[in-house]
Amino acid sequence: MNDSNRATELYQVEELLKTKLYLPESTPSHLTRSRLNQLLERTLSARLTTVVAPPGFGKSTLVSSWIRQAGLKNGWVSLDSKENDPLRFWRYLRGSVEQALHIKLTGESGLGGFESAQRLSAQLLHALIESSQQEEPLMLVLDDYHMIATDTIHDSLYDWLGKLPSSVHLILISRHEIPIPLGALRANGRLNELSLSDLRFTDSEIDSYWYKQTGASPDSKTLRHLVHYTEGWAAMLQLSALSYSVGQISGVIKPLTGRNRHVADYLMEEVFHHISEETKRFMLKTSILDRLCPSLCSAVINEPDAGDSIQELVRRGLFLIPLDDEREWYRYHHLFADFLRVKLRNEEQAGMALLHSRAAEWYKSHGYLEEAIEHALSAGDERRAAAWMQQHAHIWLKVRETVLLRRWLDQLSVPTLNETGNLLLLLWIDLMEGHTDRAEVLLRKLNTALAGMKADPQASGFFRMREEVRIIENFHSVLSGNFDHALALIQEYGGREDLPDPETPLLLSLGLELNEGTVPFIRGNFGFNGRIEYAESYHRAYGEFIEKNGLHESAYTSYQQIAMGEVCYLRNHLPLARSYAEEGIRLGRKFGTIGSYVPSIILLSHILIAERRSLEALDVMEEAMSHLRSHHQHTSAWYSKLVASTVICQLQLGNSIPAREWVDEHERKAAERTSSQDDLFPNDEDFIYIQILMGVGEWEEACQSAIDALSIAQLRGNGLSELQGLLLLSEIHANRNDSIESRRLLLSAIRVGCQHGNIRSFLDIGPAVMERLGKYKAASSHSSLWSEKELSFIQLLGHHSENIVTGNSQVLSNPVQSNIDVLTARETEVFILMAQGLSNKAIAAELFLTEGTVKLHLHRVYSKLQAQGRVQAIRIAENSGLLGKL
Repeated sequence: MNDSNRATELYQVEELLKTKLYLPESTPSHLTRSRLNQLLERTLSARLTTVVAPPGFGKSTLVSSWIRQAGLKNGWVSLDSKENDPLRFWRYLRGSVEQALHIKLTGESGLGGFESAQRLSAQLLHALIESSQQEEPLMLVLDDYHMIATDTIHDSLYDWLGKLPSSVHLILISRHEIPIPLGALRANGRLNELSLSDLRFTDSEIDSYWYKQTGASPDSKTLRHLVHYTEGWAAMLQLSALSYSVGQISGVIKPLTGRNRHVADYLMEEVFHHISEETKRFMLKTSILDRLCPSLCSAVINEPDAGDSIQELVRRGLFLIPLDDEREWYRYHHLFADFLRVKLRNEEQAGMALLHSRAAEWYKSHGYLEEAIEHALSAGDERRAAAWMQQHAHIWLKVRETVLLRRWLDQLSVPTLNETGNLLLLLWIDLMEGHTDRAEVLLRKLNTALAGMKADPQASGFFRMREEVRIIENFHSVLSGNFDHALALIQEYGGREDLPDPETPLLLSLGLELNEGTVPFIRGNFGFNGRIEYAESYHRAYGEFIEKNGLHESAYTSYQQIAMGEVCYLRNHLPLARSYAEEGIRLGRKFGTIGSYVPSIILLSHILIAERRSLEALDVMEEAMSHLRSHHQHTSAWYSKLVASTVICQLQLGNSIPAREWVDEHERKAAERTSSQDDLFPNDEDFIYIQILMGVGEWEEACQSAIDALSIAQLRGNGLSELQGLLLLSEIHANRNDSIESRRLLLSAIRVGCQHGNIRSFLDIGPAVMERLGKYKAASSHSSLWSEKELSFIQLLGHHSENIVTGNSQVLSNPVQSNIDVLTARETEVFILMAQGLSNKAIAAELFLTEGTVKLHLHRVYSKLQAQGRVQAIRIAENSGLLGKL
């Protein structure tokens, strides 16, 4: 499936979900009750309002009617069980806020970036705080909140609620008690509660309602019966009025016994009995649908005139609720839908599977994948549901809606679940959720199943599944931090001669986001937790695999490019780092992999700054920010990383105003973090925060933040973050005239930097650190303070530092020779043919490559040889004796 088709799928799904964001309209039978409106007015002075009562008491109608009558700005979400996925829950809430504020808050998923529930909630909070400056009250309503049974959602919503600005008011509508702590809100007068006792119709309201529906006031005896038997239940009153209108009640309600729900069932049966058989059939068959539209209903009942039936139900007021202004989508009242579904099961259970199957086909053909899968499962057609899940899994994996996928998979029978395609999805879900131990068990199971497929000559899809398993096995090793196994796997993969066709639709090739949110990219899992030497070995092997198989034009290649670019930068091989960064930018833009695009932009800006071209660095970052804005990514976490990088660059150029403003914003965001968000911290923005504090002279705050960052980095064994923390703290103590502590920290930094071969982190701190290091080395050169390896590393740092002073970005005496070793086998082949005088076209024909691929190889060769073009590259190679060696 191509990118445009996948975009269409997502667009159509979002279009259907908009029906869940629609503020319900009042039905013709609705009675405005000023008593309850007065209670709802208290919402404007409360932080939270809860409306809790059993079904059929008019909760949703009451709240929506009050909002409409008062003309209040609002965002509405009608929840269902699928919103137990925290990410999905906050996406719906984001949609309601966007609709209410007429803004676009699209997250990273649009460009393939990583999105989390925590980031979404923080993004929404920020948008609401900004909008609160207008001081216009905003009602955010979560209807059917009883559908949410996930504790993490309750906890995060409660935490979020406490940070809302005073102009934003949250309303929760539920059949059950709200499972979040309400005591403090109640004690502080910030909670407005409407319960069953409030929602019951009073005697006078029953009288008014009866008159409105029947055109006649009930006599005293009828009123007493209505009061007694309905107990103020809105649904019972509506059913009684409908029953009266079809001649089943003559003045006095018949004595009824039993629980209210049984009474309601009786009355609904009476109403149902007096409608036409055609309408009955329509209502029963379409009751399987959560939402109705004419085309869908026609497909389900296999009749052409469903639109007429819908309009007839609307005209007669038979519990049909509109879900959009165009009157295209409707739903049955929940209570009546339950009644119809029970009746359908009792009378036509054998035909229900066919109805669900037709619904599944309609949804699938219209691109509504989630509903298609739900109905296929309800039809008992689990194989079709599983096939659709596997075919379109990239949609949910790309935006990490793993809870939804897992819920579907849990509904499969054990034999179906143990099929390779479904095991593969479970394995990706476990890896994305961080369950590497559980994933290991699944991986063994998957390999066993794969062996069975290989032994069965009739098994289809073996070769594609074999590649899927090998890929995910590698990623499992990376995410588990098992460097030796990950390296062995990628080397084994690179040595194979039987790889599948590049067009094979593997999950990874469909654009799954690999970056968990780190800058630099190698700070995270794919850099083995900031271990530069591991990152270099792994991604160099990965690059050889890419070169061998001509996979330069693929989404995942962009991550290998940024990883190698960051390694080269930290080794202070700037021209080579720039080559990788530029390719990472190109591929990131082409494939929409924002997790490689933004780190590549930031890397290129660091290179330009290192070359004393800070203004150019600002231009690069501002152009990238413009690109993200054009893709509605200006509120994403990735955009924030670019903003932070521009701010520190501006500070270094002497402009401190943006830096001070950014610090305030960063501190606000830091206060919103939860413990579950600490996995990626300290991150690049935390270190920029420390540098800005240092730059504006707030040394005490900088010191404490650096201590915190260093502590977390050491706790998690992150070499890159540890070195940054040590160097910043050393600089801070030097500025506080604490030379002993500054020296201790710098010596520790040398040991960490030497271990990982990280040169650039020392140079980026500034010349003062190298001056102090020279003094320490001179004072202790004859002691046992330094190992031989550390002394060599210090000497290497000195050479690099001296060349910065002279303006030479390369410090090695023979820079060509230093880069000869990093020419790949394919680059060497291309270079030899070029030196023999072959054109790009001839080289491409000789090596069975495209001209574009040849140009890409030559670009890298020029960069590694520090040549401006073909002639200079050949001359450099001749002078250095390289051609003779080749």
